[in-house]
Amino acid sequence: MMRRNVLAYWAGIVTFSIYFGVLIGQEGEAGRESPFAIGAGARALGLGNAGIAFPDDPSAFTCNPAGMVVVEEKRAGLSLTTLFEGTLYNFVGFVYPTMDMGTFGVGISRIGTGGIKYTKIVDGAPFDTGEKMDYWWGKLTLSYAATFLKGLSIGFNLNVNRQSLWLYSTSGFGVDFGIHYLFPSERGILRNLFLGGMVENGISPRMKLGIKTETIPYMIKTGIAKYFLFRNDRDRWLFLADIEQGLQKRHQYHIGMEYCWDKSVFLRVGLDDGELNFGGGLRYHNLQIDYGTSRIGDPEFFPRSHQFSLVFYIGKSVSEKKRILEDQRRMEIQSRIDERIEQDRQEQITGWLSRGREYMEKSDYFNARLAFSGVLQVDQENREANELLESVSQKDLELQKQRQEELLKLDREEEKLQRDNTFISERLTEGLEASEKRDFRSAIENFEQALERDPNHPQIKKYLEQAKSELLNEVNQLVTRANQYIRQNEFAEAYRMLDQAKNQTTGDPNLQKEVLSRINDLDAHVYFLTNYQQGVMRYGEGDYETAARYFKKALEYEPDDERANELYQNALARSQVEPSELEGEIMEKYRKGINLYMEGLFADALLIWEEALDLDPHNVRLLNAIEDAKKKIELYQQ
Repeated sequence: MMRRNVLAYWAGIVTFSIYFGVLIGQEGEAGRESPFAIGAGARALGLGNAGIAFPDDPSAFTCNPAGMVVVEEKRAGLSLTTLFEGTLYNFVGFVYPTMDMGTFGVGISRIGTGGIKYTKIVDGAPFDTGEKMDYWWGKLTLSYAATFLKGLSIGFNLNVNRQSLWLYSTSGFGVDFGIHYLFPSERGILRNLFLGGMVENGISPRMKLGIKTETIPYMIKTGIAKYFLFRNDRDRWLFLADIEQGLQKRHQYHIGMEYCWDKSVFLRVGLDDGELNFGGGLRYHNLQIDYGTSRIGDPEFFPRSHQFSLVFYIGKSVSEKKRILEDQRRMEIQSRIDERIEQDRQEQITGWLSRGREYMEKSDYFNARLAFSGVLQVDQENREANELLESVSQKDLELQKQRQEELLKLDREEEKLQRDNTFISERLTEGLEASEKRDFRSAIENFEQALERDPNHPQIKKYLEQAKSELLNEVNQLVTRANQYIRQNEFAEAYRMLDQAKNQTTGDPNLQKEVLSRINDLDAHVYFLTNYQQGVMRYGEGDYETAARYFKKALEYEPDDERANELYQNALARSQVEPSELEGEIMEKYRKGINLYMEGLFADALLIWEEALDLDPHNVRLLNAIEDAKKKIELYQQ
């Protein structure tokens, strides 16, 4: 009787194996892959099970463990698939991307059915006992993926399989391996292009249910994906294509396309090895509902299957977290910069105050006045600077009175002395006030007028020399800043600095001549750039004759500019109606360069062609070859 029960048990297994063979094999492939191959999420089903290169949902690791890196935020999801004859396929999964530790994933898959008849063999004939058996196959998946090189990621799944049929059960462990690559290009056809590969059951699980041991065969899958963004990255077209090949199993292809509108509405269509699938999804805030449908079994016996998924978006995406951290770093840097600026400001104030007091001790009231007024330019309310500046002014008044008294003692008419003293006092006061405002041009004029009345006034002489020295420093600083703006191509600011410098040099022919020379140099540079840029624009439009005229005009201002000379010669050559033929040594060098170019030796080819160009400077064919070689070299250097 026990033997008959075992036979009945295995009859049930065979029956269920055939059942699932129809489910997953479709065209005679029964037993050659796991029943979980139909996909864990409605998104994958709607895309024809394509997703090796861009599995952007909580079941990403079931498509490709390395592909989990495309998932930007923490996501949890669950799905329910209705198959046929009461068979259900359930999945729950969670993907957790981190900033610098890779991406983790965990998922539980279960597919099963009930109501399998339990039949015994009695007297050589099957006997229905009336009992029913349940069968299920579950899988726990633990996943990890990390990016090791720029754009290149690897990952793996640790799978724990469990089968149960009536009183019997078995377990098996397996490992999947995956690889994923995102091209780092920011433009062109390689932008947003993804490649993926996976070896499913690279370490195959072995399971023994009853007396028979089975090994789930490996499956090799590769895929490519690319998406295009529109409307400020709110809309997206995604295209995917996969190929898979298993042990003793013909290759299959999967193609999918997804349109996403406003990051909220999803429309999907796919070909699952020739079978049309379609689906869609809706997202509202952090919740997304997906639907997919496919004809998984034989269309003569089984209806279409439907899959529903719920996806929960948890927290901020990795990109958002990076932006937040970057903003925080920028704020911290700015805070440190502000602290440093304030520290420098306080050190500057302290230094000015210290120097001003030293000048006062030496009776150098002019420089003391400049130091204290420098403090007030950055801190108008500085009490100490205001008090010291008032003290300096008082000292100046005392010196003026002292000098007036000395003049009164001289043998001069008292009335004239008083007029001169009043005039000198007024000019001196105005000169000092102008110095405080750093208007040294006005200060010099006032000091010089005062000296006309009193040529031997020692204090005014000293002030005049100091004002001239400060004026020279001001002019030099303005010229230096103008040179900085010229290097940054900010010519308007450069002109403004030089104009200020020219205004400051009024009355000093030598210094003004130097500033005017700088302005003339700047004019020449601006004229050069204007003609050069026009030439480049015409050159790019193919109007080589006009471009040559502009380059020639530019070279009148800067005849030694190498790039302008090169483009001028190229434009002249290209403006010829008929290009000259290659002959003799030039043809030999041209062909030698072609051979090197075809071998990928672009630098060597460039050298040979430049030698040939020295022999025929206006040959268009050589110019085109040289430009192409330079582009190849620049491309490989990036």
